[in-house]
Amino acid sequence: MMQQGLCTLGDHVADPLTGQRTSQEERHSNIFEYLSRAEPLGFDTIVVGEHHFSDFIMSVPQLFLAWFAAKTEKVRLATGVTLLPHHDPVRLAEDFATLDVISDGRAEMWVGKGVEPKVYQHFGQNAADAATRQQEGLELLLRLWTERDLHWHGQFRAPLAGITLQPRPVQQPHPPVYVSCSNPEATIVPAKLGLNLVLTGLAFDLEQLKPMVSRYHQEWEKCGHSHQPKITLLAHCHIAESSQAARKHLAQYQFNFQRWVFSKRFDMAEKDVELPPRITNLGAQECVIAVGSPQQVLDKIAQLCEMSGCDRFIYQGDYGGQPWPRVMQSLELYGQHVLPEVRKLA
Repeated sequence: MMQQGLCTLGDHVADPLTGQRTSQEERHSNIFEYLSRAEPLGFDTIVVGEHHFSDFIMSVPQLFLAWFAAKTEKVRLATGVTLLPHHDPVRLAEDFATLDVISDGRAEMWVGKGVEPKVYQHFGQNAADAATRQQEGLELLLRLWTERDLHWHGQFRAPLAGITLQPRPVQQPHPPVYVSCSNPEATIVPAKLGLNLVLTGLAFDLEQLKPMVSRYHQEWEKCGHSHQPKITLLAHCHIAESSQAARKHLAQYQFNFQRWVFSKRFDMAEKDVELPPRITNLGAQECVIAVGSPQQVLDKIAQLCEMSGCDRFIYQGDYGGQPWPRVMQSLELYGQHVLPEVRKLA
């Protein structure tokens, strides 16, 4: 049975058609409304992103997830993603152990290096060290959650001399950790550490999906882990009663939004960004966006899930300054018509 999640990254951009932008307070209120529909609609997971110093205005996802821990009963609580290289792994280990305790074992940490190189400068870091920082942080996190009287020495933080993390997480051996990857080589570290994978086709062409998953499984098997790997796949989604209405609407928002994101990722002017066909060819086989009627969205999700071999699909639909009624209408259509069918996917 396919698990499903509902994601927001908390971008706060103007509607490109009207030029109007909500207040930050209203945007946060909308995010709470959006994520509050997850459990009633039958989603299994809530996913909240982290960004810094930009018009993504969610910088501390742990706070959002703690609020939802008190407001929900069953959904898992994940970050999409925690920018581990920017943080002290000890503090993150404490944060997520605490979230795991107050949610009765529902916390997940998704980890990534981020897509904005300039953020590393603001944290006084070198972006070239991102992968090394992340690997060291992952290794330390796992030891903090599973060992007591830990002695540790690394490259990027002060040594630890006989510490025991408190509180201890509820989930054993530790809360699930997913690592975001966008190329086959990046899957090697999570496979060796026995960690799960999270993928989004927005970052790479679909033809790269199977090679990435294959490399991950190859490395996993080499290491002889006793537990099974898990893969989560995330996609942008928009649903309307007809394919024409859905694509017409999303074309007015998706492309502007993606130019803005790509400009941050590659440090270039938005007007100079040339979007790849995987984003612009809405409805095509190579498109990574699930857009159209409920049946078309279901077909695209089935394609993505088959290609990735994932066991969980994540819906992301509140982005790009879209009118809020359209965002919620799409979500309700997904919950009513698509979510039950996606759950049946093997």
